[in-house]
Amino acid sequence: MVYYVEVSWFAWSLAAGLTSALNVGASKFLVGGGLQPVVLGGVVHLSGGLLCLLALPFTGPRADWSAGVLLGVLGMGAVYTLGNVLYFLALRATPLSEIDLFLRTSSLWTFAGGVALLGEPLGASSGLGAGLVVASVLVLSQQTPSRPRFTRAQLLALAAALTFGLGNVIDKSLSPYFGPATYSALNLLLTGAGMLAAARPRLSELAQPALWGAWAWAVAATFALTQALLILAYQSGGGAGEVILVAQARLLLLVAAGVVLLRERDRLGRKLLAVGLMVAGISLLYRG
Repeated sequence: MVYYVEVSWFAWSLAAGLTSALNVGASKFLVGGGLQPVVLGGVVHLSGGLLCLLALPFTGPRADWSAGVLLGVLGMGAVYTLGNVLYFLALRATPLSEIDLFLRTSSLWTFAGGVALLGEPLGASSGLGAGLVVASVLVLSQQTPSRPRFTRAQLLALAAALTFGLGNVIDKSLSPYFGPATYSALNLLLTGAGMLAAARPRLSELAQPALWGAWAWAVAATFALTQALLILAYQSGGGAGEVILVAQARLLLLVAAGVVLLRERDRLGRKLLAVGLMVAGISLLYRG
């Protein structure tokens, strides 16, 4: 039996932001423990995909396998594989209180894709919002008197954000053709397989207990839940930009966790200024 509950796109988006914050925190804990980042990412994505398959009897295995949709699914897998390889490499070397400030620049690319490909509205204040998002990242960069200077990890995070922005647009365009658990399973399984193909781990690497412990399953479960919640938000009427606007609650949670729990208080003034600029920029980008 399939059950449906009427929930607004706003509530789904906010829930996605919360579960995503838990996911990033747990992932940061694991990559800090010496695991190879891309192998970790591949394993937890595959595990999350398997969890989604277990949910299919309760949500319904709805899917459209027409040629155009199948091509989009393959493109989605390639985009998320690249994005997550970059993301896990960046996460290892970036403080928890800073990582999402760089990843939130995906909002620029989601916004641009939503306008160009999905016909979403272009607000009058969008240019100012885009400028504030860029300013936020520049504030947090390793600056010299003459120009901003980004670390390798920061550049990896910015590149991941670009691919995730494209991924958000693909998610929105494909969401009408799949049930949330079906699409999430496809997303996570394709991404996990792609990451492991890129990493080519030895069997001894895959046998590490930490890859199959409670923290790893927490990452897998929150990956699966976040992806499903985002698809539900899109299917409930949320635009690609609107959903990401609400899901930015993740940014505030991760910065607070890094500063308060992990005591990442160096450059605290810059971090707080960057957060303010980022929140204002994303708000103007989608509400302008």
